Amino acid sequence: MEIDQSLDLKRDHLLDRIILYSATALFTSTIVLTTLQVFIRLLNLPTFGFLHWTQPAARFVLVIATYLGAAVAIRNNEQIAIQFLLERLANWKPWLGYLVKVLGKLVTAGFLLVALEGTVITTIDDWATSIGGIGFVTSGHLYLGIGIGLALMLLYTAIDLVALVREILAWTGDETSGSQLEEGMADE
Repeated sequence: MEIDQSLDLKRDHLLDRIILYSATALFTSTIVLTTLQVFIRLLNLPTFGFLHWTQPAARFVLVIATYLGAAVAIRNNEQIAIQFLLERLANWKPWLGYLVKVLGKLVTAGFLLVALEGTVITTIDDWATSIGGIGFVTSGHLYLGIGIGLALMLLYTAIDLVALVREILAWTGDETSGSQLEEGMADE
């Protein structure tokens, strides 16, 4: 079994590209800010007072980039899963494999809904709360970025769940028509 490490999107939509490129830009920004911080500390540059914002900025950008990256992973169906078990169940009893997949998507959606609700409440409550390091960035701003990532993960989970239900309906439709055809052939 080969593991696909590419970031290619399965379906090419504008929203998918925006999210992918935003996550990539944020991760790149994290690397640049962290590298700048290392050189400032290593060389003991006197401009550290001016560039003090790079350390918290790298931390904040990394947090938001992680949630956008998780949305990309869910979109590309690259989240953590026990494929060996799912394949065995699907081969043994196809309906059981579908049931486990649907339950997994529902549990993921439920968790994301609860997390998103908590993030929305925290964003509103802490909108003006300073978190230090960068004067104009507040805790509410950070939680807004996290909430956007969670909402995108929930959107992609819902899309996957709808596609899975369509696949199940197509599978049950094929199975029903196939068994009727076989019964008709046996009666002749």
